[in-house]
Formats: sequence, C-alpha cells, structure tokens
Amino acid sequence: MLEAESVSLHASLSVVGALECVVRRCVGPNGGSVLYTKDTGEILITRHGQHILTTLCLDHPMARMVLECVCAHNHVTADGSKSFILLLAALLRGIRDSANKCHKGSWNPATPRKLANQLLAFCGKELDDAIAHGVVPYASSLFGVSEYRREGGVLLALVRGYLAGRVGIGQAEVLTSLLYNLYSKTSNKQDSDIVEPISFLHSNFSRLHVKLSGLPLSCTQVVEGLVLACDWSVWKETEGPAKVLIVCESLDNPLDATGDNMSICFQQDWFLRSERLMKQKLTNLQSLQVSVLLSAVKQPECVLEWARLNGISVLECCDSERLDLLCELTNAEVLPMQPLLRITMLTFYSRLQLRGCRYAHLGVPPNDLIATHTLVLCAPTPGIVEQSARTSQGICTMLHHLCQSTLRTREGPNDTHSLNQSHALSIDRDSQTHDQSCLSTPLPHQQQTQRSSLDRSQDCIKDFWAAILKAGEVLPVGGVFELLLHHSLLHGSNHGDSESQRLLAEAILSMPRSVHSHRPRYFLQQQAQFMSKLQLHKQGHTLSELRLESELRFGIGPVRSDYLCLEPICSKHQLVLSVLQCVNRLLCVGTILHTRTPLYRSHAAPSEDSEEEGM
Repeated sequence: MLEAESVSLHASLSVVGALECVVRRCVGPNGGSVLYTKDTGEILITRHGQHILTTLCLDHPMARMVLECVCAHNHVTADGSKSFILLLAALLRGIRDSANKCHKGSWNPATPRKLANQLLAFCGKELDDAIAHGVVPYASSLFGVSEYRREGGVLLALVRGYLAGRVGIGQAEVLTSLLYNLYSKTSNKQDSDIVEPISFLHSNFSRLHVKLSGLPLSCTQVVEGLVLACDWSVWKETEGPAKVLIVCESLDNPLDATGDNMSICFQQDWFLRSERLMKQKLTNLQSLQVSVLLSAVKQPECVLEWARLNGISVLECCDSERLDLLCELTNAEVLPMQPLLRITMLTFYSRLQLRGCRYAHLGVPPNDLIATHTLVLCAPTPGIVEQSARTSQGICTMLHHLCQSTLRTREGPNDTHSLNQSHALSIDRDSQTHDQSCLSTPLPHQQQTQRSSLDRSQDCIKDFWAAILKAGEVLPVGGVFELLLHHSLLHGSNHGDSESQRLLAEAILSMPRSVHSHRPRYFLQQQAQFMSKLQLHKQGHTLSELRLESELRFGIGPVRSDYLCLEPICSKHQLVLSVLQCVNRLLCVGTILHTRTPLYRSHAAPSEDSEEEGM
C-alpha cells in the first residue's frame, strides 16, 4: 500500500525549525544542556550536538534525511552539528522570503527548487574563491610571529576552542590539558612530523582509551602504553622487558579437525587424548620461554595451573581489538601452531591501581614516530564518561581533517608558496627524510608567489603548527569566519550568482547571532567594529595591530587578552558545503511515498490474538 504526501518548502522549514529549537539553547559557551529521559527512568544530560540529534526519536522522513546529512558531515569533521541546523534553517527562511519577493504574494513551487540548485552550483569554485580571497588572507595576517608560542601554541588553542560549547567548564578544563599532553606524548620526536601521530590517534582512538565510571573527574590521566580493562588471572611480578604470547582461542581443543573429517573416540580415550595433547601444547609453549600470556578468551584451569608453576603471568578475556593493535605496533611474529599464536616483546607489564579497581598495564616499544599512550577517562557517572569520550574522539577527527586538508592544499598544483615543500608531510615513511631536510632549507624566491602576507621566517617554517597559523588555516572562535565570509560575499569581486551570494551572506550570520542571542546589541556593535577594522586594513593597517579578534572566548576560566582559542577554516568551509548540499536534497523532494508492508501470518503457527479469541 502507498500513501502519498506532498512536500513543500514550508513543511521542510517546519521540520528543520523544530530541530533548531532544540539545539539553539545549547549553542556557544553560555548555552545550556539538554536533559533526556527514557522510559526506564534513565536520564541523559549533554551539550554535544550530534549526540543531541541522534538521541531524538525522529519519525518524519525529512527529519531523518536532515539527520543523515548531519551525521555524514560529522563523520568528516566531527564539528558543527548545531551550526549545521542553524545555517540550514536560516537558508530555508531566506529561500522562502526570496521566493515570496519574486512573485509578490503568489507562490510558485519551482522557485525554491531553482534557488536551491543555484546555491548548489555556487558552492563550487565561487565559494572556494570567496574563502580563498576574502577569508584566508585576513587570517594569515591576523597573528604575530610569536602568537603561536603562548599557552601551548596552536594545538592547545584548537583543543580549547573545540571543547567550549560541548562540555562543562570543569570538564573542559581537565580535558584541555589532558588531550594536549596526549598528543605531545604520542609524538616520539617533538620537532618532527606531527601528522603521523594525529593520524594514528584518529584511526585507533577506540583502542587507545578506557572509560571508567564511578571515579572523580580528576582521576583522568594519560598512561604510557596500553591499559586493558581487566585484572591478571595469574600474576608474577617482574621487571624489565618481557616476551609475551598472544592467544585468541582456548588452548583446550583436543579434537583435531581436518576439512570435514573429525576423529570420534570413546569417553575414556577422549580424556586420555585430551590430556596428552594438552601436555604437548604446554610443553611447546614452555620452550618459547615466554613471561606473559595474553588471551582473548577464558582459558581452562590446567593452563592457569601450568602458568603458576612456571612463573608466567596470565591475562584472560582481553579485548581482541587491543590485542590486534599490540601485534601491529610490535610487529608480532605468527607461530606455525594451532590455535593461532603470536609472540612479541613488551617493555614492561604491571598492575594499574585506580581507586578500588585494578587493570592490566602493558608497555609498548616506541617506534621512530609513535609512542603509544592510553587515555584513561574517569567521571562519576557513565553519561559524563561517554560525553568525554565522544568529545575526545571528535578532537582527533577535527585535527586529522585539518592536517589532511592542509596537506592537500599544499600538495596541489596551484599552491607554490614556501610551505608547500617544507611541510609536504606524507604518511609514507620513505619520504620523511626528504621532508625533514626541506624544513631547514629556504626555497627560491620564484616559488614564493602566493599569500604575500605570509611571514617566511625560518622559525615558523620549522614548526608545523606555526606554519598552519601563518598560512591562514585557522581563525579565532566566536564568529570571525562568518563575519569575514559575509563581507567577502557582499563586497568581494566574485562573479557568481548575486542572489545566491546574498542568501548565503545573510544566512551565515545566523551562527554568531545565535551565540550572542542573550545580548543582540553587543553583536551588532561587534559587527560594526569588525567592518570598520576591515576598512582600515584596506588602508594599510595590519589586522594584528588592530586586534581583529572576537571578544567572545570559547576558553576556560576568565576572559584574558592573551587567551587564544582557534577553529580550523577547513571545517567551516566543509560545513557550508554540507549545508548547501542538504538544502538541495530537501527542496528536490516533491512527494513522500509511505509504504506499508502487509503482515503475512503462518498457517502452521496461529497468533496469540487468534488463541485469545478462541478461548
């Protein structure tokens, strides 16, 4: 059966407006949290945008389509879920007003679809040019040479800017220093490639953190090596490196199966054969001279007793994904035995005591670029622990997206500025020697043709984060990007569609306006001062002299003049692209077909309703 439902711009706007009412209260550092209640009585308090949207029970197909677009965008940048809804709602309202203005009271359903197609066409080269010529040059001249050195540099400023608006002040204060230490300690060489550690944390964060509820937030820490959330079944304390055997199956498997043939024996013979095979396996294992046995499953008591007699520590029921990570990091050797056995080395193994709980602590040998550390997240309730884990993983995704976007920009054929070769940091280790040699070698003058405002000092070239800062890849939080893009769309020399530029320019201010919703006059004053500073910049003043920064700080603690909080331009750029694509998807839908599949009941098994009727 099919039921048709016509879709209009007003219907889409009502759906998005309902989502906007939910997230509007949580925007910015002064925003509140959303409290969810379940039928079981469990409650959830969060400010995380994607978590808020995914927790909602959305029945309308258009709402689920919007949520799908938000999740796709969040998968790339892990940033801007609430801004996505705000910008989407503002664009839909702008399209509605523009359509009404064009037809002067009469309504043409094709007009919104036409405007959506124009906006989607505009998000190509025209939007790239607007950001490249109207945002990036101002961002590159916004900071002084030594701006990145204070308070941990650009990395700490990016972490601080991301945490604001997602977690509480106390939680953000703990996570800021903690995550900064995690990235600093993971990089084995402090002055070399930072892209490899960030890619490593992004790919393996689920295996590099442990969530512990019931403990104070202050117990959160960064621990060297791997932490497994289980205690030792057999413990033998030793010092120094240790040879470890990794087992994924139970060692008590007496039946030998080859293809489809399996040996079948009587009960007495089965026990004798089982005992004989087990002794042979343990003898072979003893010849390996291992000190630690890590097992993904529960081992039989005879294996534990053998380990006690031979002074071997045993850890059972380990997370198989963490065991695989350990094998990858240490290049474990696969033994030609059944079941699958892998052998490797640990720098140490010990017990980690966290209040009343004990966990296994394994030392992983560092390689040339990576020093493995585990993030132990603690909080009084499971909800706060989960929120810390989501936010920490989002920071990994955001930094990874920033680094990859920077590398793609600098490796492109049209970008020939000095940092193109000095920081073409490839994940391929074969090219790292060449990259490091370029870090200390000045480039020829003919290669320094773009971004004339970029400071080419030798100190900044040696620092990847300083290069990002001086190349205009980041901006202060609080609406600087939106104001710059708004000015570029209205006053820049773009050759795109004027109506599309106007719609996007007006809608882009919805995000900072929502942040300052509790003081709208202040936002108007900030916008007027911002535009006047841009005019002074065109007259020859540098933006670093004019202090073109939003006074709104997404930081922790009191507002200070030397407090730097940053956000990547590439995430903002991706946000605009994702919203424009979502607008096009919404307005291109003409009809929703609701299908109802008939329920087929088996004749052999009568339903409960039929039984009740017959009684």
